[in-house]
Amino acid sequence: MNKSNQVNSSEQGVKEVASSRLPVYFAKTLAGMEQLLKEELISLGTSDLVMVRRGVEFGADMPTLFRVCLCSRFAIRVLRPVLWFEAEHPDELYHEALRWEWGSVMTEDSTFAIDVTSHSEHFTHSQFATLRLKDAIVDHFRNATGVRPDVDRENPDVRIHLHISNTQVTISLDASGRPLARRGYRPIGAKAPLNEVLAAGLLAKAGWKPGIPLYDPMCGSGTFTTEAALLADGHPIQWHRRKFAFMDWRGFEEDVWWDVRDELKAECEFNPTPIYTSDRDFGAISQTRSALSNMELDGRAELGRSDFFKITPRTETGIVVLNPPYGERMEVDDLDAMYAAIGDRLKNHWPGFTAWIISSDFDAMKRVGLKHISRETMFNGPLECRWVGYDLYEGSKENETTEVIEKVIEDSSEVNDLPPPEPVE
Repeated sequence: MNKSNQVNSSEQGVKEVASSRLPVYFAKTLAGMEQLLKEELISLGTSDLVMVRRGVEFGADMPTLFRVCLCSRFAIRVLRPVLWFEAEHPDELYHEALRWEWGSVMTEDSTFAIDVTSHSEHFTHSQFATLRLKDAIVDHFRNATGVRPDVDRENPDVRIHLHISNTQVTISLDASGRPLARRGYRPIGAKAPLNEVLAAGLLAKAGWKPGIPLYDPMCGSGTFTTEAALLADGHPIQWHRRKFAFMDWRGFEEDVWWDVRDELKAECEFNPTPIYTSDRDFGAISQTRSALSNMELDGRAELGRSDFFKITPRTETGIVVLNPPYGERMEVDDLDAMYAAIGDRLKNHWPGFTAWIISSDFDAMKRVGLKHISRETMFNGPLECRWVGYDLYEGSKENETTEVIEKVIEDSSEVNDLPPPEPVE
């Protein structure tokens, strides 16, 4: 946290921006998406932004905080730092936390939970540090009121984040609650290989905007498609969500909350956008259809079961995004052949388009055989991936693996004869 332009409230220790006295918040994101998040936060009316690794600090009043939590496509969580200090032992953490006025954010009847992240040689057992913070909160209320609040790890009224870096301790309140990456459209039990925030960021990095034709021919669970349809719809990304952690904070102003929602609703503007979505797997199409339906986006994408190697684009230009299998799902030889076939198909059948591919198999990516215009390292969970863009032009590409490529296409014969994707009724 940047302390050079911030001060402590003498009464409560809540971090504020010195120039404006606005509370300071911290929006977490994925590595590589910090700039996108910063630009988004500026557009939402925040101030005094400081970009750090995997996040952005910002100042905001309560209405702006509401806007951020409702609208941010690139934030995973929003935290409010309330207490920070130096400590070298869990007992020091306990005494510092005991003195803070916890009654400013919760009551003795509130339930709470604590999450911890620790990188410190002084706090070798993070769970013990968590226990000491819990003891401090409980003892604070017991000393003041004679009643102690209870811990509820599953559904707490107040979720607290404890972050320890060497001797620097930061205690924050979770403003968002359920991670903002969880939009609410995943069907129960659905495979979710692509993080929602990651998909939104990749689309932005690809230069896609509503109105530009989008093709998602290896849709999987439909993350690219659903994120695109949500943006084209015009409503805030969390419009259907009714519960955020800040609603349980003391001082929450419900009237302001509904005023913000009314303002955002008035700003909504639908942008009709061609989105063509397909996959070889019936289950993938079913999951994507369910995701769209859960967000009241039925009919916003044309869905059909088709093989990528038989698809012909319906528009002259647009963006095609591909999330092909990674190495753990195929034999190496088959994987190399598939990526070579993808490159060949893009070159010969998608002129005028820009293609983007995400993969964690860097060797297989070399077999695409196209000259890239952009390449960025991103992380999908623990997997280090490349997001690579290609401008496609007229002409054919020499390929030494023609016979192998033909075999890849032949292996998908069960869907080769299907017509192009049919629109959703």
